[in-house]
Amino acid sequence: MNGIRLDPAVPTFVDALRRAGYRTHAAGKLHFATSGTPKGVPLDAVDVSDFPEASELWKSGRVRALPLPYHGFESVDFINGHGHGSWGDYLHWLQRERPDCYPLFRDRVPLVPPSPAYAMFNRQSYKWALPEEAHPTHWIADRAIDFLDGIGKQRGKTESADRKPFFLFASFQEPHSPFAPPAPWCYRHRPEDVPPPLGRAGELDRLPPHFKQQYETALTTQDSFGQAMRETEPHAAECAAHYFGLIELVDHHVGHILDALRRNGLEQETLVLFTADHGEALGDHGMWGKGPYHFDGVIRVPLIVRWPGHTPRGIVHHGVVSLLDLAPTILDLAAVEMPAWPGPALPERPEAPPAPPALPGLSLLPRLEADHPRAPISAALVEEDEDYLGLRLRTLVTDRYRLTAYSGQAYGELFDLQEDPSEYENLWDDTGKVGLKQELLVQLLEKTMETDLPLPRQSSRS
Repeated sequence: MNGIRLDPAVPTFVDALRRAGYRTHAAGKLHFATSGTPKGVPLDAVDVSDFPEASELWKSGRVRALPLPYHGFESVDFINGHGHGSWGDYLHWLQRERPDCYPLFRDRVPLVPPSPAYAMFNRQSYKWALPEEAHPTHWIADRAIDFLDGIGKQRGKTESADRKPFFLFASFQEPHSPFAPPAPWCYRHRPEDVPPPLGRAGELDRLPPHFKQQYETALTTQDSFGQAMRETEPHAAECAAHYFGLIELVDHHVGHILDALRRNGLEQETLVLFTADHGEALGDHGMWGKGPYHFDGVIRVPLIVRWPGHTPRGIVHHGVVSLLDLAPTILDLAAVEMPAWPGPALPERPEAPPAPPALPGLSLLPRLEADHPRAPISAALVEEDEDYLGLRLRTLVTDRYRLTAYSGQAYGELFDLQEDPSEYENLWDDTGKVGLKQELLVQLLEKTMETDLPLPRQSSRS
């Protein structure tokens, strides 16, 4: 759930790397703190240390830099928001280095006369007149490349035994609404070539009530403030075409980052992970945004790995993995232990050898090595708390099924992804699937307990 700051005392795997001697840098969006300040509290009464990423504080000048190290990052090139709603170090750079482009950003100037989708909220769509070289995606990639160039220069001056390893987090805001790619990416896809969204008449009647409410009414959620989702339907193809353009824009600049790795002689000794935090419903089943719904288009995200000398090219893993697996994977590769909360790692605890690890998830390294079996991970957990609707969703995804349970509610969702990959037929109330539903609910409980590990960690018996 958005709107909650990560407690600075909670350990991160990035800080574990930093303490182990890694040079750590972030370029892009972080979202460790809230993007806004509490409603009803005057801005001058807000403690800036509690809201270091808030847009109002950055735009007013009360915050001009993040406190370092920031959740483990020794240095940060920071941006938050999306598209013309961005702020942070990027906005300072734009005003300083490209003052000619700042009005195009500030006034969200369209490149050509826009459609009525320009006036939509949260699914706004238009071709942006901001040049690509001034776009946030270009800026994020350039800052990541600057960092790699610096590492390359440092390596050239340092004996190999004294070279510090590095961890770089390049976090792109795109693709995301507003769907506003710059040229030439806004022309890469024609709306008439876009496949129509997934949908079937009457399917919302077999889903929990908030689906139809979001589709038909101005229901306020974290991802939609007072606009019925059906209002976007006439513009679905345009939105999708622009969304696809934003994907290609990111892909293009990821290529530049990989080129920088190669140019600085870092390619063969660097593990590269490419992933995302969520997808976009993009009109499927009448929905837009990222929740509260766990359709495949929202929760299935890319996970692409490049590990020269270890992972052969072209291998595809068909099992279920989770974003929870990323931190254990990175720490496993670095041979770094996750510290106990809130201080350094505790000594061995002989009275509790079966204690669970400090982090949930599993290292994926055994599945990335060429000579290791690629047994699938059985299931993944998806969690979402939607305070606007009073909902708590917990979803179990297996190789074949997706089950979503709602706290305190008799309704839910059950889809057979093998027989119904488009998720049209909700089997939750199917009398012939009672045994299957109960079995998956037990698995959901087991996965919840497995991943809900306690912080702070136990430091003594009592």
